[in-house]
Amino acid sequence: MNGPRTLVFGLGITGRSCVEFLQGRCPVTACDTRADPPFADIGPVTSGAVPLVRPDAVDYRDFDRVVASPGVALTHPFLLRALGAGLEILGDIDLFLAAARAPVTAITGTNGKSTVTSLVGLLLDAGGGATRTGGNLGVPALDLLDDEAEHYVLELSSFQLERLHRGGFTVASVLNVSNDHLDRYASYDAYVRAKRRIYHGCGAAVHDADDPDTRPRDDLPGIVLNADPRWRLAEDEILLDGTPHPMAAFHLAGRHNARNLLAGAAIAHLAGADLARSRDVLHGFRGLPHRCAPVGRIGAVRFIDDSKATNVSACAAALAGFGAAPGGPGRRVVLIAGGDGKGASFEPLKGPAAAYVRHAVLLGKDADRLERTLSGVVPTSRASDMDEAVVRAHRRARDGDVVLLSPACASLDMFENYEARGAAFAAAVARCGGAP
Repeated sequence: MNGPRTLVFGLGITGRSCVEFLQGRCPVTACDTRADPPFADIGPVTSGAVPLVRPDAVDYRDFDRVVASPGVALTHPFLLRALGAGLEILGDIDLFLAAARAPVTAITGTNGKSTVTSLVGLLLDAGGGATRTGGNLGVPALDLLDDEAEHYVLELSSFQLERLHRGGFTVASVLNVSNDHLDRYASYDAYVRAKRRIYHGCGAAVHDADDPDTRPRDDLPGIVLNADPRWRLAEDEILLDGTPHPMAAFHLAGRHNARNLLAGAAIAHLAGADLARSRDVLHGFRGLPHRCAPVGRIGAVRFIDDSKATNVSACAAALAGFGAAPGGPGRRVVLIAGGDGKGASFEPLKGPAAAYVRHAVLLGKDADRLERTLSGVVPTSRASDMDEAVVRAHRRARDGDVVLLSPACASLDMFENYEARGAAFAAAVARCGGAP
């Protein structure tokens, strides 16, 4: 079989897509450090067409390149040895770009990228085109490949971008950048550089003048949000290509989501969407589960599930989004937060908490650290589980307040994932008498 001899390192969901895509195109071997990899039972492996080996059984002389799954850091000893042996290290997105036969729009950012990616896909689809949407969001990029596709929209993580060589997206955007994944990167600047790789060779860029770290290094055609007077947030409306849209016309709640709507519309516009034809899609977009999603009301108190806020910047954005209501900021939020902070500092929460939080209910592994940070800033209390947290939050809330689950932490100390945490919150609200 012709083609570069390829070792796929990491047999998770992305590695599985790489193995299935490469089989028949080049000689492929799969490798994983785990005794029981998640996708060891796929056909190419069980049939023996693709051998599955342990890292200590690999002879680097047998391979030309390694396709490394995004969950594997480039500093992993196996990959460092592969580089030392002269092998090329690449990711699934390079394979995808080499095979894609339709324009590709790519979106990254610390927060909001799944929401924006989904919105862009819907706006492009509203024009009648066959759009395939995925990447770091849901379906792996290689599984999207389709001869009938007219456009691809990819959410990309910094882990995917850090190993990207090919580049050349039709439209690319970094939505925002803030401290996250510093357990993976040597510095914040290294994290920013990984995000900015999305602009390499792109046709047009969308970035935000309010966040300098989203700016490409080179001048590129495109849209600079909140600098271009036709694409900006105003006090109570969003200007999209010069057309004002009242904030009240959108289903998505919170000013941070207004930024997502602005970015999504601008990206889709550059990618060829007709915003006038897709106005109903834009106004009717309700976002994604566990991302500032309403789960119920008890009287005049709303309960919002933002369990996907697994870092401090996402929580801070949600606090500003719900606290900065019409009439000016006020302490309108009762916050439920806590979990595994991944070693990040909670200091950036002090300002938003002081401005917008009436009371904070804390739980999980890093509740002590959160409590120390917020001490003297806002009143706090502790809960042992989600049911207790919701009961305590409801007792502290006043009419017109929002009880916001926005943990600023990962969930794995108490839950299987952030989805399970959000589901537990919604169930607890229902047990307290919450109605849709």
